[in-house]
Amino acid sequence: MDLKAVEKLAGFLNKEILDLGTVNPEYTVTRAAWRNRDKVIVFRVKGREWVTGYSNLVTRRHDIYRLFNVRSDEELYRLMEKALNNPIHLEKDDFEKYFKRVDGLLDTLPFIKYYREDGGYYLTSSVFIACYETYCNSSFHRVMYHSNEKATVRIVPRHLYYIVGRRHEEGDDAPVALVLGLNPFQELAAAMNPPLGVFEVGVGAALGGGSKVVETPLFKIPVPADSSIIVEGFITRDRDKEGPFTDILMLVDQERREPVFKPLAVYVSREESPVFHAIVPGSWEHQFLMGFPREPIIYSAVKRSVPGVKSVRLTEGGSGWLNAVISIKQSSPGEAKLAGLAAVSAHPSIKHVFVVDEDIDVDDPLMIEWAMATRTKGSSDIIVLRDVKGSTLDPRSSEGVGDKVIFIAVKPWGEPWDKYRRVGIP
Repeated sequence: MDLKAVEKLAGFLNKEILDLGTVNPEYTVTRAAWRNRDKVIVFRVKGREWVTGYSNLVTRRHDIYRLFNVRSDEELYRLMEKALNNPIHLEKDDFEKYFKRVDGLLDTLPFIKYYREDGGYYLTSSVFIACYETYCNSSFHRVMYHSNEKATVRIVPRHLYYIVGRRHEEGDDAPVALVLGLNPFQELAAAMNPPLGVFEVGVGAALGGGSKVVETPLFKIPVPADSSIIVEGFITRDRDKEGPFTDILMLVDQERREPVFKPLAVYVSREESPVFHAIVPGSWEHQFLMGFPREPIIYSAVKRSVPGVKSVRLTEGGSGWLNAVISIKQSSPGEAKLAGLAAVSAHPSIKHVFVVDEDIDVDDPLMIEWAMATRTKGSSDIIVLRDVKGSTLDPRSSEGVGDKVIFIAVKPWGEPWDKYRRVGIP
């Protein structure tokens, strides 16, 4: 990605660009992003003007529809499921053709402090690519600045955690490539968490992100050729402070001891205007990039047991992560409970699931509440799953273990619709 690509995407999405000029690295981007949901923010960080930052590219569901040229959830989920199951074969090209090495290490990069509660300056859109044996992984991980030669990386127990763990068990530091300025298709793929062994870059290519990769000079790690910035380095066996940090729930994630990232070389795209994505923590864009890729996974899991599933929504009120609404067309008794259980299994971070009939708009919280008020019977329609592994972000959990609740708000099977049908306004 470069600045021209950002401007082209903004035009394609019918979004105005708001140029902030050169800004202080503390809070300015956060304020502007929250105040301008439907504008793409571009800016340059003081002292790091060589690279342009952007934010608020995708902040509403219709932005996703337009990006993929689809008209419905079902069409979009089918497209994403197809890409997940059929990643494109990647074409290798020459690294030197696309990138040049620059002087300096982390001090060249535009770290930002987003909130007063944060413990330091961060990269929030950093995608780490790492390989082990025959497979590679691409995934988002926030990076906290310590010095020119040191940062800490928040790594939750998923695929990068596994790869780094295997390297460390063998007594080695883990070679990685930190990538900034990916196109939105590759970013969405990096957030999808397919099975280990499925390379997310191939999934991103299948979504429309381009299939050319180049291998980094030091470690031969495949990275998308249209990236803006690449930092090669090691995730070491050392640990240091990471956090506090404002998470997707707009709560403060506690300070932890996380792995240390040691940079070795920085490369920049030979394009004239490199960019980086400033994902404001807790914002709509954060919710879409982190939460939305889970929706097609939930949809697919529910559809295997409940063919009449219509829509899946990770709600804005649940920060696109903890609360889900599933709408279904019932075809047999017990399907609503099965849909709720399938959703919990497909996205283990879910805390609450609301299952509603197809006449309920999953984007209207008042309609969801109305369905619960009129179609839920507390003694039989509320399922509590105690002490289940969930999200470490949930403040009511203990190290991610807590309760999950499924609310069934559908017309009871066998009862007449006339008893539960909402009257339309003439």
